Amino acid sequence: SRINSRDLNKKSLESLIKAGAFDRLAERNQLLYNLEKLLGSARETQRVKANGQRGLFDGLTQGNNEFQMQTTTPASKTEKLNWEKELLGLYVTSHPLEDFKRVLEKRCPDISKIKTLTNRQVRTGGLISQIKKIITRGGKPMLFLSLEDLTDKIEVVVFPGIIQRNPSAFQENKIVLVSGRVDLRDGVPKLICEEIEEILEKEEITEL
Repeated sequence: SRINSRDLNKKSLESLIKAGAFDRLAERNQLLYNLEKLLGSARETQRVKANGQRGLFDGLTQGNNEFQMQTTTPASKTEKLNWEKELLGLYVTSHPLEDFKRVLEKRCPDISKIKTLTNRQVRTGGLISQIKKIITRGGKPMLFLSLEDLTDKIEVVVFPGIIQRNPSAFQENKIVLVSGRVDLRDGVPKLICEEIEEILEKEEITEL
């Protein structure tokens, strides 16, 4: 109500909500669900002020008494984390791997441990946080993934033949197990992918 609508438009307010800026005021999905009504109420308040009309209780709890937000299904933990990563570039309230920590510990060593195993066959797991795609001279796609866990991250090189075996696994924000060979190029360890397996939520429940 205090900020001019030209300085805080719908897109800006939506981004602030998704990033968690108003978590102490209300649940994120509820704010998004009522966004149009919130903006409409703010515009009306500004119109009244611009016309010089002032109420007896201006500046007190007027807004809380008059505006009631409709309820809706709360945003899931995954939705919140994806919003934070998209808008802030990092996870704030938690990390997607927290729920899979014990599964990863049972099935593979941390990324920080396998990075020193040059020219060795290894298996590790984590979250695909970024994907870069190029086209080879033969006209086929090749991927460079950023794989991260709670200890470290590593670049994973994926050649065309590997992509064709399990194309659905190569997506950002998926949690996967990657088997391959650690290659040290320019002093930076990279994991040459030979096999990939997606870790599904039902596997997490079974493991625990």
